[in-house]
Amino acid sequence: MSAAVPCPASETIRVAIAENQRSVTVAAPAGLRTTGAPGNHSGRSAAFRAEDVGKTPVRVSSPGGFINVNGKAYRGAIEIWKKGNGRLLVINELDLEAYLLGVVAAEVPSDWEMEALKAQAVASRTYALYQKRNAGRRSYHILATVDSQMYLGKRGERTRATEAVEETQGLVITYQGEVIPAFYHSSCGGHTENALELWGIDEPFLKGVDCDCQIISKYGIWEKRFTTAGVIRALRRQGFRLAGIGSVEMGDLTPAGRVKNVIFRNSGRATSVPAETIRAALGYSNIPSIFFEPELLDQEVVFSGRGLGHGIGLCQWGAKEMARNGAEYEAILSHYYPGTTVVRRQDR
Repeated sequence: MSAAVPCPASETIRVAIAENQRSVTVAAPAGLRTTGAPGNHSGRSAAFRAEDVGKTPVRVSSPGGFINVNGKAYRGAIEIWKKGNGRLLVINELDLEAYLLGVVAAEVPSDWEMEALKAQAVASRTYALYQKRNAGRRSYHILATVDSQMYLGKRGERTRATEAVEETQGLVITYQGEVIPAFYHSSCGGHTENALELWGIDEPFLKGVDCDCQIISKYGIWEKRFTTAGVIRALRRQGFRLAGIGSVEMGDLTPAGRVKNVIFRNSGRATSVPAETIRAALGYSNIPSIFFEPELLDQEVVFSGRGLGHGIGLCQWGAKEMARNGAEYEAILSHYYPGTTVVRRQDR
């Protein structure tokens, strides 16, 4: 490993765990320490509505270490903010390493090979730290959903995932001394993607590489069918108005073979729709990736594809396959983030 990356002695992260809530109930068997709310509650539970929260957020901690928020347990402290729309935003502030305990097993099964779990732990730590350093003036650093990375709090913790976090404590992925945006996804379909092609991010460590995930991935091959009427309705909600669908074909492709856009033809008129817009319209769980071929069969649009997710960065199923064949986590990370180095964060 090369030179360490400086960091605060106690690195914390602020995670948005719930938003647009009408009310929030917090509880802890060891008792609550609450500031910023009328009465400064000090019992074992408290409920807050929007009218209970002013410009200053309510902050809740507990000497017992865990706080239940609407029935779900979290480490660290809880903040409740009133948003501009009058609803409540809930933020969990906790140590970065404690946060990862609720992330790794939420992202990959905890019974996977340990080296794959370690690779996930380092990638998740790196991604979280990058998001924190680029959060600007937001009240939180990262979301607890797939829009950032999954975080389930205490209910997401598993013994083997905890071991992976502890054995890689403080390790992050860097390029030329800087923490990288360590994007990752479930299954790439056989080749990861250049971030430049999909997101306009031109970084040497986010270029596509070959991957053996297809050997074991349960998302290796899939087929999804939709009625033409259903597709027309879904695309209309995205601003595309099709009178009908007479044929469907792939438009431009990325170097790895992912579809950039799909062309729908009807009565001499062609409408080009971005592939990611189609995923959004039909549902990301319904169209797992843009690594597909579209086809019109009778009155159905059929998508035959492979992989799950955007395809950029670390492929989780590919990492599992590499670990299954004896690769250690550093080699896995080096493969999916070319030219990077794994280093340990260092206190300033």
